[in-house]
Amino acid sequence: MKHWLFLIACLPVWANGIEVRDDADRLIKLTQPARRIVSLSPHATELLYAIGAADKLVGRDGASDYPAAAKRLPAVGQYGAFNVEAIVALRPDLVVAWEGPQAGPATKRLRELGIAVFASQPGSVAAIGSSLRGLGQLSGQGSQAEAAAQAFEQGWRALEQRYRQARPLQVVTQVGDEPAMTVNDKQFVAAVLRSCGTRNPFGGEPAAIPLLSAEALLAAKPDAVVALAEASTAQQWFARWRGLPFRPAYLAVEPDSLGRPGLRVLPAAVALCKRLDALRRATPTKID
Repeated sequence: MKHWLFLIACLPVWANGIEVRDDADRLIKLTQPARRIVSLSPHATELLYAIGAADKLVGRDGASDYPAAAKRLPAVGQYGAFNVEAIVALRPDLVVAWEGPQAGPATKRLRELGIAVFASQPGSVAAIGSSLRGLGQLSGQGSQAEAAAQAFEQGWRALEQRYRQARPLQVVTQVGDEPAMTVNDKQFVAAVLRSCGTRNPFGGEPAAIPLLSAEALLAAKPDAVVALAEASTAQQWFARWRGLPFRPAYLAVEPDSLGRPGLRVLPAAVALCKRLDALRRATPTKID
């Protein structure tokens, strides 16, 4: 009897199968940890590398470019134009995707073919830890995923605590040009900015990505405009605002590290918060 109990205790945690709920609240079931994974989202690719599951990745979407090693994986199309046949040919036992109207037909077809699809779409910073843990369970990297999640969550709590009592800055996030666009408070990047002690003048807009006009920006009179773009591109975006009769600070931020819900968002946010805090200290009253 003791011999059998010992054997049972030594069984891996997935001996009876693995069940994980994804970010769409679907129950994902595997009989054993995934051995062949296709990632259809850049942030998911980054998370899988972060938890030590790189050797199980056999394919990626075309936008998955970090870390650099990911670019050596076969690409199976872009968001909204995934090649289902190419995905199936890679014989995945798990596909990780950011689901939405454009990706829906592809992921629906994959499920119909019996392939497990895990929806990883963290809508908040807090949800990154949940995605890490779910991917860790499904890939057999549970301990690494838990360590990564705890380190990330600890770092984020420290960041929020640092600026919790700071004087709020009015900050507009620009995410596009021609036409110029911003974000409301339901977007991931808006949550990141709030951790720096900022307020979004367009946070209550019904549209997720509102158009940004000169008139709207003038009415908001923000302390800063933060562009999710490389520096040279951001300067072109900012050119349209420089004739306005007020002078906000203009800051460019590398878009992938801050805009993707992955682990790189923490150091990117720390760096941006420091820049905004320097502005706060240099301007004790609101810029007019």
